[in-house]
Amino acid sequence: MNDRLKQYISRIESSHNLPILPHILVKLISACRDENGSVQEMAKIIRSDTSMAAKILKLANSSYFRSTTKIVQIDQALIRLGRDAVKNLAISSAVHQVFSRPDAVPNGFDLKRFWRHSLTSAVLAKMIAEKSAYNQPDQAFLTGMIHDIGRLLLATKFPDEYKAVLNGSEISTETLLEKEIRAGFPHTEIGAWLLNRWNFDSMTVDAVLYHHEPAARVKESFPLVRIVYAANDMSRMTGSSDEAFCVLKGLFPCTFPDTVQMMLQAEQEVQELASFLGLSIGERESAAPGSDRIDIKTPELVSEVKNFSLLVGVLQNLVACPDENAILKTIQEGLTILFDVRKVIFFLIDPEDGLLKARVVTDQGQIDSPPGLVISKYNKDSLINRSLQENAPLSSLTGNDSGKPAILDEQIKHLFDCEGIFSLPLVRLGEKVGALVIGLDRPEEKALMQDEKLLNLLARQAAIALYAERLKQIEAKNIATERLAAMTNLARKVVHEANNPLGIIKNYLRILSSRLDEQNPAQSEIRVIGEEIDRITRILKELSNFSKSRSFKKAALDLNTLLNDIVKIVSQSLPDSVNIQIHTNLSPTLPQIQSDRDALKQVFLNLVKNAVEAIKERGNIFIESAYVPEITDIPPGKIPGTLDKGHVRVVVRDDGPGISPEIETRLFEPYLSTKGTGHSGIGLSVVYNTIKDLGGTVACSSEPAKGAVFTTMLPVHSS
Repeated sequence: MNDRLKQYISRIESSHNLPILPHILVKLISACRDENGSVQEMAKIIRSDTSMAAKILKLANSSYFRSTTKIVQIDQALIRLGRDAVKNLAISSAVHQVFSRPDAVPNGFDLKRFWRHSLTSAVLAKMIAEKSAYNQPDQAFLTGMIHDIGRLLLATKFPDEYKAVLNGSEISTETLLEKEIRAGFPHTEIGAWLLNRWNFDSMTVDAVLYHHEPAARVKESFPLVRIVYAANDMSRMTGSSDEAFCVLKGLFPCTFPDTVQMMLQAEQEVQELASFLGLSIGERESAAPGSDRIDIKTPELVSEVKNFSLLVGVLQNLVACPDENAILKTIQEGLTILFDVRKVIFFLIDPEDGLLKARVVTDQGQIDSPPGLVISKYNKDSLINRSLQENAPLSSLTGNDSGKPAILDEQIKHLFDCEGIFSLPLVRLGEKVGALVIGLDRPEEKALMQDEKLLNLLARQAAIALYAERLKQIEAKNIATERLAAMTNLARKVVHEANNPLGIIKNYLRILSSRLDEQNPAQSEIRVIGEEIDRITRILKELSNFSKSRSFKKAALDLNTLLNDIVKIVSQSLPDSVNIQIHTNLSPTLPQIQSDRDALKQVFLNLVKNAVEAIKERGNIFIESAYVPEITDIPPGKIPGTLDKGHVRVVVRDDGPGISPEIETRLFEPYLSTKGTGHSGIGLSVVYNTIKDLGGTVACSSEPAKGAVFTTMLPVHSS
């Protein structure tokens, strides 16, 4: 600290008018720092200041926190906001209160501009902290907010001297800091001195002290100094200067579009926070005439950069998706964020039958497959099919067709309750994956067409992600099939090789037993050995049944009757000590199917018994049946029979403990059991093989503590 600076500080101290934080704020900061302090104690302090209490409640209920629950108590607001956020709000508000009297600053000091710069620095500092994994983003926010507090102190305590600094200089290229240094009072050192007097931590004081140091020197500092330096640099920008972004890139791994997006988001948050804090911040500055900076508020640039940045985020999320459901949710979120599109149906091609089957993301974020929403590849009139075949986006609102639209398209439009539909093909290198169908009105279509390039890019990336997931599923199914085939061959060999020696041992035991008296103690040991051999024989019989290729006796079958019979059998076999309720919701219009009654009885009996064993003592089992029509899958010229196409869906679910993800991926493998001794672990393998041989599919989904769901699809008519 030089002598001139010491003189200025001495003048401040001797004036007996040193800016002090309000008494209530000192108590609040102390309470926030006390990790053992209660929320009730902090709430009591806040309630004593009506203005502060109102601001905290306003912030807690703002859209900034995206909550639908209204907060009316200070205690609740503290829980939602957290200690650090409350402390930041209180200090920011108090600093504004202490320094912002209109008569306290000299002419030429623009308070509105100052508070805009401070708020923008605070918001950007928090963003940079979060992106750089700094574990105290709220500290970064507060430091950004008060990093220029030295300027306020100089303006209020030395109005004449500071006015001279603001109004001009002998050297026109001098920066404000250089003018201050020449005058003897750099605001960085004055600010650091004041924060020390206010007992701020050393990291915050250092960030204020060094925020105008050369970038090369700042680069080697601790994170908070770099964060505040970068935030201050960015907040002074009126455009996207390459030089300024290079400085930021040298300090943190932020890409150019990402940084621009941060500034766009910061501008919105600054307006919201200014309202909460009661700050008047004026309008954002424009680029100076002749500047080589690009005005960041140019609508075209804002839109392009913003959308590109958001798309990058969506694509990163797509790469990280673990399964098809997660991919569909991410695409839906991307459409909502980028294009404000909310009415979406995904029609994905089923690799097994080539049909386009609907998938939707519900309001609860779940993936649903609406029954009956299936489109045949033979339906050439459908706009959705034409879009896929032509590999081009098509809209029912801008089509040039003179004829009437396909009824199917009209029905989807009615389902959306909108004027038209827009179909976007999902194609990956010629491989058709499906179509993304959007419901929209004419104004929405016009807005969507303005971003057609971006929309097509999202569709291509979505198709790649879905196609890769499909390949992964096919590979997993092939591996499971090969593993089952290998185990089947092994089972046949084991059964064949083991039966002969077991039979010989059994005969020798009979001979040995016949040579001994009935009272001989060895008879009991021989009996135990015989029982164990019988048990081995039973296990081998199960193994033999599993390994044999079955021949089915197919006939017309009423599946609802079969399911009701199974419910009676299981219900009557439950012990009195068990409280398990079995509920049925069977479709009265379920068509008969051509299948093997005994084989399906074994399948569904296994599934229901598995649910009972999973629940153990108390719970519910739900059995549902439904018809999933596919009568659209009829080649031209063929007259269909009534309900001779489609599938019957049977769902068996329980509210038991669920299945762990590790077991779920291998659930249908033989000899895998979590039930302990006495279970061979081949029940679900038999279920899988039987349904597969009958031309159907079986799948399981489960969540821990929410139960398991087994969904079986069986063809109505099987050739």
